[in-house]
Amino acid sequence: MTPANYWPLGSTIQKTFTDLSSGTLYRNCGIISVNPVNGHAVIIFRRGTAFNGQSDYGKICIRHSSDGGANWEYEEVLFEENNVDLRNIAGGYDSSGRLYVFYARYIPTGLPPYQSMNYRYSDNDGSSWCNQITLSKMSNTVFSPYGHIVDIGDPSDSGDTTLYQTWFAHNSSNPAVYKLYLYKSTDSGDNFYEADTITIYSGTSLFSHPTMVNLGGGCFLVLAKINSGTKFRQFKTGDNPEGTWENLGETNFDTLTSDIAPPWLSFINYQGVGIVACYYTKRGTTPYKLNVVFGLATDLLGNDTSGWNSSTKKEVFSFPSSVTGYLSFFHPQNQFKGIGNTFEGSSVCYPKIVFTPEDDMISLFETLGL
Repeated sequence: MTPANYWPLGSTIQKTFTDLSSGTLYRNCGIISVNPVNGHAVIIFRRGTAFNGQSDYGKICIRHSSDGGANWEYEEVLFEENNVDLRNIAGGYDSSGRLYVFYARYIPTGLPPYQSMNYRYSDNDGSSWCNQITLSKMSNTVFSPYGHIVDIGDPSDSGDTTLYQTWFAHNSSNPAVYKLYLYKSTDSGDNFYEADTITIYSGTSLFSHPTMVNLGGGCFLVLAKINSGTKFRQFKTGDNPEGTWENLGETNFDTLTSDIAPPWLSFINYQGVGIVACYYTKRGTTPYKLNVVFGLATDLLGNDTSGWNSSTKKEVFSFPSSVTGYLSFFHPQNQFKGIGNTFEGSSVCYPKIVFTPEDDMISLFETLGL
């Protein structure tokens, strides 16, 4: 598939769509992804009456686009459960075109409120789904998936694809312990095993919402939100995710407010050169902004956080109103043209779609010395 197949109307379109049902509902915590086999695009998100609440039981909804995200079908309810809030969507398409949805089952009045983490997959762009598969909560009182699924292909030549999904958790012991995790599948996503759960970080620092990219050669990079912090926390491993993860410290490309939103990493392969994009929402002072910063993969393999090139930092757009800050981006087949979404609004929240502007990317390559 070429970029033109994904974005037939050009790469500089910025398109929004608002609530098509009641105008009073809250849509958030979702992902956008493109099928690498046929170019079909989906956005999957939680729909409720608010971000959360004791009587707010969210449903998981989907919208489809067959023209690369220029137009979207009316939303459909995928999954719902009586008196359970289904929330915090993660996953997306793998290289075979299988679509995954990871989510948490949450009961606002429950003790603890988080009941289980689950996933489903579809082999026909969401027309039908496998039965709900429950993943262990591993004795944590809070847990949630986050980020896009990472597909590293078939490293063992077994005929099965290896996949990773990032998630985070903490327990209520005193002091509380916060953890960043990876679920792993070695059978093309049919199962994600508890025994294969990989720990990126475990300690008393309030890290959450990890997002990961594969830099190649067994090297992986993770950024995580620092709750009540003003930076992101960076981790890397050079010997595959099952090896040793190094805590590299705080990023230095921007100073955020204490009202920090989660980051989102995407990998770009530009003529054989690896580039990592970090998308993030800058909120706390108006106008809120959706920003992006880039770094060469080779620079990000260092032992600190200096691999990000602050000269490449760009504003994607400003929000006319308050914004939740949750976002998702996808670069199909690691192309430099990407499609993303964020969620705009406060009491009424809806997705906003954005496309990578090609002219800005050419300028970026020059800044990176390419």
